[in-house]
Amino acid sequence: MSEPNNSQTLKVGVIGCGIMGRNHLRVLSTMHEYDLVGCYDSIKESADAQASLYGIRSFESIDELLSSVDVAHVVTPSFTHRDVAIEAANKGCHVLVEKPIALTVEDAQAIIDACEANHVRLCVGHVERFNPAIIATSQVLRSEQPLAFDFHRMSPFYGRVSDASVVQDLMIHDIDVLNSIADSEVKKVCAQGIKLHTDKLDYCQALVLFENGMCASLTASRVTEAKIRTAEIDCLHAHILLDYIDRKVEVSRKTSFQLDAGHDIQYKQENIIERVIVPNTEPLRAEFAHFAHCITTGEPVLTSGEMGMKALKLCELIEQAADNQE
Repeated sequence: MSEPNNSQTLKVGVIGCGIMGRNHLRVLSTMHEYDLVGCYDSIKESADAQASLYGIRSFESIDELLSSVDVAHVVTPSFTHRDVAIEAANKGCHVLVEKPIALTVEDAQAIIDACEANHVRLCVGHVERFNPAIIATSQVLRSEQPLAFDFHRMSPFYGRVSDASVVQDLMIHDIDVLNSIADSEVKKVCAQGIKLHTDKLDYCQALVLFENGMCASLTASRVTEAKIRTAEIDCLHAHILLDYIDRKVEVSRKTSFQLDAGHDIQYKQENIIERVIVPNTEPLRAEFAHFAHCITTGEPVLTSGEMGMKALKLCELIEQAADNQE
C-alpha cells in the first residue's frame, strides 16, 4: 500500500469491472477525495476498456493493484468477496466491499477480523443508506415513534446475479435500512418464497418482529415486470410514504382543522400531507465521500462490517424460514 499524500487524497483502485464496478469507476473518477489509480478484472478486456475510458491503469493482477493503492473497492461476484477483501486488508488497504458483505456469516466475520487485525477501515456497499430520500426520512423519524414498516423492492428478471438469492441480492437493501431504524434484536421471522428462474429464491415475502415491538413486512422480487422501490412507515402520530426511485417522501398527519366561512358551507380537513424536500444527491457519491471522511478522521462508518453482517444474519433467518414453508 502506498502512503496517502499530504492533501489526504486517497489512492483508490476498483476490483471488478462489471455493471456495478463501472459505476464505481465513473463516480470515483470525478471525486476530489480520491485519486483513481486503476482497475482489475478477471476478463482483461473489460479492465482495459475502462482503463482507456478514464486514463487509468489496467492492472495484471489483484496483488499488483493492491500494492499501488490506499483503498480497494471490491466489486466482484459475492462468492469472491471473502478472499478478495481479506487479501486487500492483508495488503494494508482500506476496503469497500459491495453488498452483501459475503454469502455466509462466517465469511463476513473473517473479513471483519482481517480488517481489524490490519488496522484498516471497512465499509459495506449498502448504498440505499445514502439515498437522499432515506436520509430525509431518517431526519423525520427523529421526532416520531415508528411502529411498523412495509418495504417493496421489485424488478424484472435480468439474470445478472446467480450466486445469491433475491433476499441477499435485493431485499438486503431494505433489511439494512430496517436494522438501522429498528435498532433491536429480531424476535421472530416468517417467510415464503418462489424459486422460478434460478435454484435460489427469486421472490420472497417476509414478516419480521423485533424484541422492541416493531414489526416489518418485506417483499422482494426479481420476477416482476416493473421496477418498484417503496417503503411505508407507520408511526404513532404519522404515516410516511417513501419512493426510493423518485426520491419522494410524504408525511401524513391527522388534524382537526375546520373552517367556518360564516355561511352554511363549512370546510373540514381530516389530515395534512407534508412533502419533504429531498436534495438531488447521487447515493454512490455520498457513500464514497463518507468512507473517505471516515478513513481520514477515524469516525465510525455508517455501513460498517458489523452492520453488513447484521443484515446478512437476518437474510439467513428469512431464507431459512422460506425454505421451511409448508
